[in-house]
Amino acid sequence: MQTLFHLIIHPFRNARDATTKNGRLNLNLILSKDHAIPKGIKRVSFGSELGGVHLSSNRAAARPKVLVFGPLQPPEVACGISSAVRAFAGSQVRNFYNIELISTFRPQRERNLLQRIAFGMWLTIKTAFRVASSGAALADIHTVSDRNLLSHAAIMFGTRLAGRPAMLRIHGGDFHQVFEKAGGFNRMLIRLILRSATRVIVLSEWWRSRIAAIEPRTAIEVIPNSVDCQAFKRLGSRPYRKCRRILFLANFCERKGHFDALDAISKLAANYSDIVLALAGEDRDYGTRKRIECEAERLGIQHQIEFLGTVSGESKDQAIRDADILILPSHTENMPVSIMEGMAAALPVIATRVGAVSEMIEDGETGFLIESRDSDALAQCLERLFCDINLAHQIGQNAQRHARATWDANVVAEHSIALYVRVTAEGISHAA
Repeated sequence: MQTLFHLIIHPFRNARDATTKNGRLNLNLILSKDHAIPKGIKRVSFGSELGGVHLSSNRAAARPKVLVFGPLQPPEVACGISSAVRAFAGSQVRNFYNIELISTFRPQRERNLLQRIAFGMWLTIKTAFRVASSGAALADIHTVSDRNLLSHAAIMFGTRLAGRPAMLRIHGGDFHQVFEKAGGFNRMLIRLILRSATRVIVLSEWWRSRIAAIEPRTAIEVIPNSVDCQAFKRLGSRPYRKCRRILFLANFCERKGHFDALDAISKLAANYSDIVLALAGEDRDYGTRKRIECEAERLGIQHQIEFLGTVSGESKDQAIRDADILILPSHTENMPVSIMEGMAAALPVIATRVGAVSEMIEDGETGFLIESRDSDALAQCLERLFCDINLAHQIGQNAQRHARATWDANVVAEHSIALYVRVTAEGISHAA
C-alpha cells in the first residue's frame, strides 16, 4: 500500500534505490546513520507522487498495528525530534507492536486561509480512511509547536473519526508561547486539539503544568524522549586530558543562545588561549551564522570558533567523541535531545534552566544549570571544569549513569507500551 500523505511527505525520490543487506535495510539515502533502522523493521514502500517513506516491523501480522507519525527529516537536516522518533521506533516497542513509521516532513509552503481549510479537511478524511483500512489499533503523532501542529491535528482528528485512539506527543520548546501569542480563534482551536486527543504526551512535569494551564480537560501523560544509550556509551571512552574543546550542538537561531556562548568564551580567552568552541548545526534562521562570525571577530575570538556544519551519523559521533564539554545556553527548550546525547556519551553538560532541562540535570551532580542569558555564569562553569579534570570526569560519569537509567530507548519504551495497552483497553471497553 502506498504511503499515507503524499502532500505532506518530503520528496525522497532517490530512496527507491534502498535495498536490504544482511537482514537490515540500507536506508542511508533517507535516514541518518546515527539512528539506522534496527532489526525488526524490515519493509519499506514509497508513494508514487513525492516518494514518502513507510516502515513496518517484522512478523507484523502477529502484533497490533500502531501508526507512528513524525517529521523525519533527511540526514543533512539536524533535527532533535527526528532523532527521538527514530530512537523510539528502534526500541523494544517493536517487539510488542507492529510499528509503521510515517514521515510527515514536508517543505514549508504558504497557503491562504481557504487552502489551509481545504488541506486540513482533505488530510482528516485521508487519515480516517488510512487508519480504518490498515486495521491500526491506534496512532501516535509526534508534533512540534506551531510548525506542524495543525497538520498533525488533522491527522489526530482523522484517527478519532476512524474510531481509534490518538496520542499527540508535543515536542518543541515554545508551545506555551505559541498559545500566548495566538488570537482568540486560534486559542480556541488549540484547546480543542488538546482535549480531543485520547492522550496528550508531554516530555516532563514542567510541561504537564503548562499544558494543563492551557486546557485543564486535557488527558496528559508524561513520557520523556529517548536515545540509544548503548550507542552513545561507546563515544564516552575518552582519555583524561585538559578540558578545552566545547561542543555546542544546536541549529543556528536566536533562541539557542549562541551569542551568550561567544560572550562567555571572550571572558575566558585571555587566560585559556587553547579554548575551542565547536558549533555544530544548520543555519536555521538564515543569516545567524554570519552574525555569529561577525560577533566572534568583534570580540577577537574568531580563531577559537570552529564551524562543523550540520552533523549526523559518523560526523556527529566524531564531534561528540572529540568534545570535552557540551553546552546548550538556550533561551527556550522542551527536552533537548542534544543534552540527552551528551550525557549518554559521558560529557559534562552546562545548560540553562528552561523547559524540562532543570528536570534533566541535577546541578553539580550530573551537570551544571545556569540562568538564561547569563554569560558570566556560563564562563564560571566552564572555568571550573577547565581547572578540575577529575570533576569533569566525575560529572560525565554521573550523567551517563543517569541517562541510561532514565532515557534509554528501551526503558522509555516500557511507558509507551503500558500506555498503548491502557488506551486500547479503554477503547474496547467503550465500544462494548
